Amino acid sequence: MDKGIADAFTAITLDSCLSFREGDRLRIQAEPPHRDLVHEIAAGAWDRGARDVRVEWGDSRLSRIYFDRAKDDRFDSAPSWVANDGAMYVDEGWCVLRLEGEENPIALDGVEPGRLQRHQRARAIALSKYRSAIISNKIPWTILPVATEAWARAVFGTAGRPIGEDPVAELWNVLMPILRLDGPDPAAALRAHAEELAARARRLTEAHLTEVHFSGPGTDLRIGLSSRSRWGGAGAKAPDGRFFLPNHPTEEVFTSPDNRLAEGKVSCTRPVKVLGESVVGAWFEFREGRAIASGAKKGAEVLARYLEVDPGASRLGEVALVDSFGPIWKSGLVFDSILLDENAACHIALGSAYVDVFEGSDTMNTEERAAAGYNEALVHTDFMIGSPEVDVEGRRQDGTTLKILQGGKFVA
Repeated sequence: MDKGIADAFTAITLDSCLSFREGDRLRIQAEPPHRDLVHEIAAGAWDRGARDVRVEWGDSRLSRIYFDRAKDDRFDSAPSWVANDGAMYVDEGWCVLRLEGEENPIALDGVEPGRLQRHQRARAIALSKYRSAIISNKIPWTILPVATEAWARAVFGTAGRPIGEDPVAELWNVLMPILRLDGPDPAAALRAHAEELAARARRLTEAHLTEVHFSGPGTDLRIGLSSRSRWGGAGAKAPDGRFFLPNHPTEEVFTSPDNRLAEGKVSCTRPVKVLGESVVGAWFEFREGRAIASGAKKGAEVLARYLEVDPGASRLGEVALVDSFGPIWKSGLVFDSILLDENAACHIALGSAYVDVFEGSDTMNTEERAAAGYNEALVHTDFMIGSPEVDVEGRRQDGTTLKILQGGKFVA
């Protein structure tokens, strides 16, 4: 890959996204097409005084073999090393980097949904300590996209765009402005953007909203907020005080609502992968916080399966606001990657809530969290519901309203 891109990508990953320090340990999750970039990042980590660098390679074709050929009872439990490794990363305070960009985006298409659901549930249970640490930002972590040939062909093919001789380079050209790597000082651009999102989150928190209302084609949804709900944006702080960016790119401000207070219907505006299968044209109906009905133009069955993973899978753990005129939406592409697609539009997440935006939840036990309306689940999947046709309005404690997005654009 282009050396200039690799150097800039490595710098923002380690210095801006992870705030990597001398003596840190780095876990890298990647796929084979990321190899050259992984080598650059590993070298950068060692140059910065890393104590350890561990690379874990994912292989979608090998995963497909497992799902197709393993005995059926293998999907109800996870090997002991899964939990042990997860606990090690937490106990030793590793930094975690996941590179996203599949070698084969359709490798799991057609996998028996029940097997995939049971596998993910077993892994989620085994990794409960690790997942809790990630959700509560106890260890620095970040996810970034990497262009691959198969992904580029899928993205451009879906959009009906002609594919040139070097689709990887073409996709990097799209990703450069999205990742803010196209300017003379990417780190400064990223800091300025993070500060802008943080300021917006502070304004929304200071508005003391009790509800956000989404309205648009097929959407009339009211989501109740807890008095403990706080808005966050861009970054988070680890226990050692370092600032890190869990996702890059990020365009959202978000909070965790009261999981008992969602009413109405909502239509999804972008496809999303659920249990490994693409779901298109999804919709939900909520009553007393729970999704009581759902459907989709494609993938309705897997969507229904998802809502049954556990009780928290049918309730909201996050509501996020995104300007529909950001760089991802303006690209005109659907990436079939939640990392990118969730930052193109406002979204809701069915599943686990975030500790850092639900005040006091880090000191509560399970019963206290449930009583406060904090959602706990084995899963967390974002569903995009925003577009230039969707307006968002907030309601304050005194009953007055605050216009937040009009025509998909922030006005507050």
